[in-house]
Amino acid sequence: MARKFLLCFHDFSVWNYQKMLPVLEQLKDLAGAPFSILVIPDTEKAPPEAVDGFREALSQLKDDGFDLALHGYKHRAEFSQGRSYAGLIAMNLTHGEAEFAGLSEYESSRILHAGIDAWNKLFGDSTTKPSAFIPPTWYSNKFLPSQVHAEKMIYEDRYAIVTAKRKRYASPVASFAGIPNFLVNPAFRFGEFIQKIPFGLPRIALHPVDFPQHEKAIHNLIRAALGCGRKLTRYKDL
Repeated sequence: MARKFLLCFHDFSVWNYQKMLPVLEQLKDLAGAPFSILVIPDTEKAPPEAVDGFREALSQLKDDGFDLALHGYKHRAEFSQGRSYAGLIAMNLTHGEAEFAGLSEYESSRILHAGIDAWNKLFGDSTTKPSAFIPPTWYSNKFLPSQVHAEKMIYEDRYAIVTAKRKRYASPVASFAGIPNFLVNPAFRFGEFIQKIPFGLPRIALHPVDFPQHEKAIHNLIRAALGCGRKLTRYKDL
């Protein structure tokens, strides 16, 4: 069986879709196929014309073969009762973006279903299901994986991907957003390394803030993944 890798574009939202659509097309041309896009579904404060445009963009991406996954609800965390101390630390480390970190069972379920409801509202029905759920910043709580699997979605954490049928893939990830400048080059070298190891399902996790600053290095990393014999896959194909 051919070795595979995931190319995942995080944080696609109503606030950045217009700027990011050309980036997605460029990456698609480079990778030779559509890939996975992690969608932030909240549009609460966006103007109606932006929401309509976002909805149309998602529909077109789906028609073009892109794999659409659910990336939390708002991505930035709101106040939640019962967040653990570990969750509060994760919130501090991520500047408030660890939306699901350390939540109670009730709060975790509430925010997960708020995200699902916002997703369904975007697509206008409940038939377009997210292929996967990825908690923002990968920080989570002990209840979330089973809650996601109950909704028949793949669950991803920082180190692994687990399908709704509990098939587990070891999945190291190379990500470049939010790290100090002195760690950027080592992160890209790590990204090349994980493509060469003979096992696992490595991920290249991209974010809007990576462009255009790291564009050349990202293109080289994708070429390296393809050049070492790995084949691009998507969550929905696992």
